[in-house]
Amino acid sequence: MNRTFVLVNPASGHYRADTVGAAIERAAAAGDRRPEFREISAGDSVPDIIRAAVARGFDMFVAVGGDGTVSGVVEGLDGSPLPLAIVPAGTGNLLARGLGVPLDPVAAAGLIAGEHATKTIDAMRVGTRVFVLNVGVGISSATVRDTSNADKRRFGRAAYVGTGLRKMLGFRPCRFTVTVDGRTTRVRATEVTVANCDFMGDIPWPWAPEILPDDGRLDVCLVLVPTVGESIRSGLRVMRHRRKPLPNVRWLRARRSVKIEANRILPVQGDGDLIGETPVEVTVLPDAVQVVVPKH
Repeated sequence: MNRTFVLVNPASGHYRADTVGAAIERAAAAGDRRPEFREISAGDSVPDIIRAAVARGFDMFVAVGGDGTVSGVVEGLDGSPLPLAIVPAGTGNLLARGLGVPLDPVAAAGLIAGEHATKTIDAMRVGTRVFVLNVGVGISSATVRDTSNADKRRFGRAAYVGTGLRKMLGFRPCRFTVTVDGRTTRVRATEVTVANCDFMGDIPWPWAPEILPDDGRLDVCLVLVPTVGESIRSGLRVMRHRRKPLPNVRWLRARRSVKIEANRILPVQGDGDLIGETPVEVTVLPDAVQVVVPKH
């Protein structure tokens, strides 16, 4: 019988232990799999838990939680070809949304043994940690820092929107030095984001070029300080979901690494979690993990 390791983040806002756990049990049994469940406790290292499970011979992994939980599992798999199934139970669940994984945890659990495919995607490394969506400095990291867990549980993704709007109005621009594959760019900006995926909730970033999670590179977004007119035009384009370049947004592409420095210390977010402060260096990890996705 094949062995499936199920890592559960009980702190995720949308995890229902009885129904989700039972659904995973049923799906695993239907696929002649024996699941082993492990809940994350305070102080646990998700990557270490996953590495130990790999060493014990598990051949499939299931992450029950949000994007941060998924990133920790990817880090623990460390480039292994073992498949990862996502049961979305967090606030944003952006990777699941972007890959077409059902947002209903019970339906997502059904992919474990049901008809599915796998998609190999890239990731990025910051220090010893691995992320699959984006690493950002500026308005995004200030928003993550100042959005409370209570608001996330109460309002879901809307909690980030409210905090983000406040940060956009009050954020003081910085002078950034951004080095991409050894080439340096200096800008005055409000945000620098290193993106692996073109996912922003239910729609792609409307002002972005095509960003693919499996092309072996990262896309770097520089949000420059706009004039009043540019701000108004940018806002209208975003609200209308128009895929046109914004006048105050510049894009760079990295195949090896990105280093972000600022003229003052700023927080850094990775996949929606605070991960440190500037300066920060991001390394491209091509073909980092195989994710279970719907076949069609």
